Amino acid sequence: MRKFVIAAVSLSIALIAASNGAEARSYRYCLKNSPGPGDCKYSSYRQCKASASGTGAICVRNYGPRR
Repeated sequence: MRKFVIAAVSLSIALIAASNGAEARSYRYCLKNSPGPGDCKYSSYRQCKASASGTGAICVRNYGPRR
């Protein structure tokens, strides 16, 4: 039973980690207002610039995770 629980938890963690990375790469632009990866949820540059307006943030192209 203990091995089953450990396997189930490990599988859940792996699936969550994989889904978050794939989701972030599907958007083309990231809003950056501090050091770090930014808020990558914009499919167009225009959407990103509209959200950045008046905040001092910038929009950058999302190239996915660094290798």
